[in-house]
Amino acid sequence: MRTITHFHRLKNNRIKMFYMVATLAFAYLICGLFHRQIIQHRYFQQKENRQNSRRIVIPGMRGNIYDRNGILLAGHRSVFSISLYLHELHDEFRKTYLKRANTLRQNNVNFNARELRRDSRVDVVKQYLDVINGTIGSSYTVSSDAIEKHLAQKFLLPMKIADDISQEVYERLMYILPKKSPVQLSMDEVRYYPYGDLACHIIGYVAMDEYHGQSSNEKIKTFTTKCQMGKSGIELGADDVLRGIPGHELWQIDTLGVARTLLKSENPKHGSSIRLSIDKNLQDVVERALGDNRGCAIVMNVRNGEILAMASKPSYDINLLVPKISYDAYNQITSKGSWLNLAIQGKFPLGSVFKLVSSMAFLRSGEVLRTDSVFCSGVTEVGGRKFTCKNHTSNIDITFEDAIARSCNIFFYENAKKVKKDRLIKAAIELGFPEKTGIELPYEGKGFVPTEAWKKSRGFGSWVGGDTLNLSIGQGYLLVTPIEVCCFTSSIAANRLRTKPTIFFNGNRGNLPNYPSLGLDEMDYNFLVNAMVEVVESRSGKHAKVENLKVAGKTGTAQFFDHGEKRNLAWFTCFAPVYDPEIAITIMVQEKSQHDSYWGGTNAAPIAKKIITEYFAKKQISTPGDASLRTGDL
Repeated sequence: MRTITHFHRLKNNRIKMFYMVATLAFAYLICGLFHRQIIQHRYFQQKENRQNSRRIVIPGMRGNIYDRNGILLAGHRSVFSISLYLHELHDEFRKTYLKRANTLRQNNVNFNARELRRDSRVDVVKQYLDVINGTIGSSYTVSSDAIEKHLAQKFLLPMKIADDISQEVYERLMYILPKKSPVQLSMDEVRYYPYGDLACHIIGYVAMDEYHGQSSNEKIKTFTTKCQMGKSGIELGADDVLRGIPGHELWQIDTLGVARTLLKSENPKHGSSIRLSIDKNLQDVVERALGDNRGCAIVMNVRNGEILAMASKPSYDINLLVPKISYDAYNQITSKGSWLNLAIQGKFPLGSVFKLVSSMAFLRSGEVLRTDSVFCSGVTEVGGRKFTCKNHTSNIDITFEDAIARSCNIFFYENAKKVKKDRLIKAAIELGFPEKTGIELPYEGKGFVPTEAWKKSRGFGSWVGGDTLNLSIGQGYLLVTPIEVCCFTSSIAANRLRTKPTIFFNGNRGNLPNYPSLGLDEMDYNFLVNAMVEVVESRSGKHAKVENLKVAGKTGTAQFFDHGEKRNLAWFTCFAPVYDPEIAITIMVQEKSQHDSYWGGTNAAPIAKKIITEYFAKKQISTPGDASLRTGDL
């Protein structure tokens, strides 16, 4: 009896334990359900919305580019296209597939469901294309792979069937296509450059690329239509300003991924237009003056650093790259070597123009005076190596001013021995040659001023006397960009150590920073400028001489290697008018073949003359000759 009672007591305890565990489990489930349904309600609702929503980013229209006078340099033209909205064909795809699948099953034919779906989609799309092709006599087709790729990656976006159709075709299709047809016509705006290749390296070009707009904290799957994005020139440099702010559409999709309801829409904002500092008419003058030369020309406003014109040759028609770059256009531009903007990207030896830097170093040192002279025998020797001068008749005394005007190598060789390399290098660095100028164009290169430490680090050995002599006349390891030379010339004109260039109208707000002077006293400064005037008035730069206008300049001829062959670079840099400098001009042209014979005075100076003549003719400036000379007791 006691055993039975004990058994029932154990059984009751087990039941109680079971009820307790069951109650705790049920309570846990109730709490979990409460947490999920009430506390985490917003989280799961947002997750559901993300899963059931798709965003389409819509790019804004690009801003225009104008010259300093408001002349349009980059705008837009209308492009008509045919597009197919595949997501609107979802029901037709499904019906066609089921119909064909049922037919095959009834005939006991085995089939691959995936391939049958692909073929069904192609057949549906082909029906619509047949209507278009029959109407306009075209032969548009879309491959199965293209359809599948678009459905997988961009099913809410229109699939382009034809780009840049004629307006006549556009108007014909408008009459036959119903409003609710999945085939739609669109009119887009693409970049257009009214003057073709004019200022092509400054303006740059755009290409169609994907842009996802501003980032969003909502992790919603986003589809992006391609927009025009800058790839070079100011189109790239000011891309954020020109591109504007994209808009978007937010769509709700069903369980099959078909867009059903537009939940939200925000229009894109037009990009801002910009105004460049260049003068379209002067730019045209500069490019015509360069002709078919390979080289560049820069015109700068001395007073505020604005670039009034900048041309690089060979050039290319920017419109060839819109709306996309064709294979033929790319090869044509590449074969001509037109991609590079030589004015800011090219790095070259400077030749005798660097003698202006050396002259400053000489005068600053106090070891070379304005009145000094050197006997030029036509040759000097350092370390068993001969250095020659062929720029004038030999065996004569050459004064400092004549050495600049006649570009006498021997004068600079002999005085470089006295002044030493460190002062030459210091002067070049202070004047900004080994640095980027900071112009607002992408991919700017920077020059190079060699030092003894650099030479040793490259395994070229120690610095020797011949290196100093080569540097004094702008040869050897020295490299510069033409924009650096133009800034340097502008600095001489305004007697300041640096000049900051800008490609934007009023980019420097009308004035340059308060840079220190060149470090020359008044007499030395006037001496240097008058020597540059003599270059143009009666020496190597006389082909740049302009009637009734004093021009201060310096020629230079340097050697470089082009595909293993030695070539000449012809340089000429100047500013005018001398009495009140307004513009600085730098010209650099290259020999094209070994049969050419290019020199700064004969090939570069005449180009500068054409530019100066046109510029001041437009301004109707006539300056008396003697009044433009700087004066001082020399």
